[in-house]
Amino acid sequence: MQLILPLDPVQDEERSTIFARIKSCKSLPILSPLASTILKMCQNEETNASELATIISQDPGMAAQILFMANSGYYGGSRHKVTSIGQAVTLLGFSTIANLALSFCFYRLIKDMKEVSTSGIDHVKFWRRSILASVAARAIGTHFTFPDVELMFLGALLQDIGLLALNEVASKEMASLQGYNQDDHGNLHQYELEHLGVAHSQVGAWLAQHWQLPEEFQVAILYSHTPELFETPLDFQALVDTVALSGIIADMWINPDTEAAIASARNNSQGRLTLQLKDWEPILEHIMTGIPKIASFFHSRIGNFEDIAHIHHVALQQLKCTDPQLFS
Repeated sequence: MQLILPLDPVQDEERSTIFARIKSCKSLPILSPLASTILKMCQNEETNASELATIISQDPGMAAQILFMANSGYYGGSRHKVTSIGQAVTLLGFSTIANLALSFCFYRLIKDMKEVSTSGIDHVKFWRRSILASVAARAIGTHFTFPDVELMFLGALLQDIGLLALNEVASKEMASLQGYNQDDHGNLHQYELEHLGVAHSQVGAWLAQHWQLPEEFQVAILYSHTPELFETPLDFQALVDTVALSGIIADMWINPDTEAAIASARNNSQGRLTLQLKDWEPILEHIMTGIPKIASFFHSRIGNFEDIAHIHHVALQQLKCTDPQLFS
């Protein structure tokens, strides 16, 4: 499928200008050659495990982190300690290996950009939301036994990459949006449309296309704020709905107005992908289990554990309540 993005037609001068700056920017985030190679190998039916293991082993840092996850209970663990990349590839499978490799490369990209760029966005908050969303997406996918849980994990992790591209070409404009409530991510999306003529979800989908990522990721990013507009292909519906909801769930730990973020999660979980009262506890428990594992994988600190646990407790109480008015 060739994805036709809303950015393709020139709809107005402002949008055309922003997008032209993005396409001509020489400092856009670049997917590492190693990540591209691993992705292509995992998509090639003729690739064998030993070949893939050899390529991954060229990057000791990536190899170490993949071994860490292969031995982690978050991925089911192993009865015997996994000591080689070949074993890890066999245990986890090509899809999971590809997503872990891409995730690790994305972490490095964010780390490098944070160190060198003059930013109009809060990189720490950006990265925290990305990680929490990825954990939430995997929790939802696991709970509902969706077939492409690892795609959901990576799709959620990448859903806001358009913010990085916009920051590179329009950092002043992005900084000016700090005057609005950027903690409310849904409103940020609307402010971008109003003030820049383009939203980061659209830019992110173009960037994923530019990186030659599979269409699943392009679509998940494009509709991460507007899943109700997604129509085809139906095979991607669960991915799109899960990624969109994952970001809203992550905001419970990002938005200082916790009550409003929890209410938003409740309201947005009653659409095409519906979470019943009984679904919240196992999903939130899976998120709490995953947070320290994924934070370790990315060498990141998500925040104070007591604060994270407190928000989890409050969210669990409110999302399981049959009468949301009690907490309004």
